[in-house]
Amino acid sequence: MTNRTICLLVFCSGFSSLQGCLSSSTGFESIRIFLDSNADAIVLEGETGSKLLVSPRLQGRIMTAKVGSVESTGLVPQKTIKEGESHAHFNNFGGIDRFWIGPEAGQYGVYFPPGAKELTRDNWQVPASFDTGAFTVLEKNERTVQLHKEIGVTNLLGVEFKTTVTREIGLIPSSALDTELGIELPAGVSYLGCYSDNRLTNTGKDWDPKTGLVGIWILGMFNASDQSAVIAPFKSAAGGKPPYSDAAYFGKVAEDRLKVIGQSVIFRGDARKVGKFGLSQERTTGLAGSFDFGRNLLTVVRFSVPQTMERYGNSTWNVTQEDPYSGDVFQSYNNGDGENPGGVAADAFFELESASPVRPLRKGESISHRHATYHFQGSRKELDKLASKILGVSLDKVQAAMWPAGS
Repeated sequence: MTNRTICLLVFCSGFSSLQGCLSSSTGFESIRIFLDSNADAIVLEGETGSKLLVSPRLQGRIMTAKVGSVESTGLVPQKTIKEGESHAHFNNFGGIDRFWIGPEAGQYGVYFPPGAKELTRDNWQVPASFDTGAFTVLEKNERTVQLHKEIGVTNLLGVEFKTTVTREIGLIPSSALDTELGIELPAGVSYLGCYSDNRLTNTGKDWDPKTGLVGIWILGMFNASDQSAVIAPFKSAAGGKPPYSDAAYFGKVAEDRLKVIGQSVIFRGDARKVGKFGLSQERTTGLAGSFDFGRNLLTVVRFSVPQTMERYGNSTWNVTQEDPYSGDVFQSYNNGDGENPGGVAADAFFELESASPVRPLRKGESISHRHATYHFQGSRKELDKLASKILGVSLDKVQAAMWPAGS
């Protein structure tokens, strides 16, 4: 998410802290029953009691997961869902994996009306073609769901893009973790892994870089807490440039909220202050994640990154961008309460996002993007080993940097 008004989604009256709000979270089965009544719900059964919940009706989202003692890893805003597709700007129905098309802004952005002279919160609008309406279920079994939707968007220049989108959503068994992440599941650690394999096909005119290109954008909303931190490893680069970009999104993030430890960027996921950072194709490793110290929940995302350098849509909010194809591959957004600085946003979430390149597709050509999410819940000792191996930093160092003793 970038510069825009954030709708209030879930309410936690009677609690003064974010941790209290999370302690009142709804259980997985209650969420399933609610979605069965107000949208739809497909449950994929994982290992040792883990579960994944998919809603084709809510734009093909992976809504949430149950793993170990954590009943729901994703934001599922029941009030907003019950109100239906009636919200100005964005029907924010949450979910740990939702499909969007980018870029968001600039001369080739698709979230503002054609010909707009300025880009503001008032004229920002998620395109209706993927903000409303269900994805059609093509096929489903015990481990996968295949979805389909026709989607059209128009950029700021007035150029139209007609596409067909397919999404395969499925479980990733623990036996595949060696191939997926180069690890084995430790004894006693609960696990749920899932993926979305997304394909965007041009069904209209050939696309021209001079008039704009579009690509796949996958975003996941996770329940925030005062003890959550995003972790994003990065590659070294010549020139001494910062590994991340932040100011171009919501302004410079405060130093106590965004830090670098070794080869990893650390970012608060507490829903107390709006902020965002991103990693370019040059700097991302194709991996990122988060850790919730209160729930001993390690989340990892792994996403497609081409081996050769490509164009990425630029989503910074300028009507005319100097370089519209210099966007980030990975982004992380933290929500906040703009009317109560430092207070917890009613919609308490942070996001882990990834994007595909944008390419000049001819009619009938496609671009694909895979985004996988892995949840691990268990002992701090075992999760520290996993975080160190996968994300390149120990949890003790993350905790000491983001929550210094006495702070």
